[in-house]
Amino acid sequence: MPVRRPATTGMVVLSLLLSTMLRVSAQDAAPIMPLAPQALLLAITTAGQRLVVAGEHGIILYSDENADNWQQASVPTTQMLTGIHFVDDRQGWAVGHDGLILVSDDGARSWRVQRDGLSVQHQLNLELRETAHRQIRELKEALAVSDDEARPDLELALEDAQLDLEDAELTLSEPVFTSPLMDVWFQDTNRGWAVGAFGTFVTTTDGGEHWVSQQKSLENPFEYHLNTVTGDGHGRVFIAGEGGVMFRSFDGGKVWESLEPFYQGSWFGAVYNADYRALLVFGLRGNVFRSTDFGTTWEAVSNDSHITLAGGTSSTQGDVVLAGAVGTVLVSNDGGRTFQRKQLADGLSLSSGISRGERLILIGQGGIRTVQELN
Repeated sequence: MPVRRPATTGMVVLSLLLSTMLRVSAQDAAPIMPLAPQALLLAITTAGQRLVVAGEHGIILYSDENADNWQQASVPTTQMLTGIHFVDDRQGWAVGHDGLILVSDDGARSWRVQRDGLSVQHQLNLELRETAHRQIRELKEALAVSDDEARPDLELALEDAQLDLEDAELTLSEPVFTSPLMDVWFQDTNRGWAVGAFGTFVTTTDGGEHWVSQQKSLENPFEYHLNTVTGDGHGRVFIAGEGGVMFRSFDGGKVWESLEPFYQGSWFGAVYNADYRALLVFGLRGNVFRSTDFGTTWEAVSNDSHITLAGGTSSTQGDVVLAGAVGTVLVSNDGGRTFQRKQLADGLSLSSGISRGERLILIGQGGIRTVQELN
């Protein structure tokens, strides 16, 4: 594995740091808490007309009253949840720390574990040990019948295999670690993608019955964190992350193309607006770029802010809401061509937001806040 640099700042780093504080079993149930709407919340979406939010301690909340009242869902984990997506009013997925993927088929009321990342990683660790044992066995057999010319190379390879076995045994003796997932997006009820730290990339073609690693399909040799995934619902999918990396697919994820980075900072979010056929990507220092050809060309969007943007959403009506540090909110009513900026007085960092009629529903530190739509 390549040597990693320190992770970049922002909500992603906050999420990664909190993972060490919340090292608990994925099977523990999220506590039902009266003050859950005031918890740290990282993701917001809609399930039909229903609002759904997710965040720390496995908290998922939903509202059928335009954020006036919230109900807490039954969730079988206390892990930090970082991303959530629904394809319709019933079917949705949430992702979080320890490679966890949850699924709901009742509009967010209840959830079940679909992928336990720790179990997946433990099995991979076992397989690495078995691979080392097999290599050692085969190399010893080859040495037994080798000539003097081949022996030095075989002995060197055997030493490497024995070191691999020692590493595998050491890994199995320690607590299992796996990278957190940061975002999830589904094209339909079957085809979905989840991305995460250190280049983690898993996909499904059967609604999550099976999740398969596709990390090698992306040209990401330094294992940059992948922070966001989105698409147009018609086969085009987009991924972005740390170090300005961007990837896209035009065939529903069969083939991936690496886009030439034009910015070295990290992307923390991306949204696609169908009405304007506009793809927006955003992140550090308030940078927002817009593309109407799904990433072939990009145009910088002026937003009168240099504050890091952590997340956002786009509605079918063309509204785009982006949110970030120190209470920064950017709102567009023209598919991301132009933005108006609002700064919340409390200065608490926001992780995302959504436009609902005359209201903005914002989430982040301090939980859920509702403010009037910008004029």
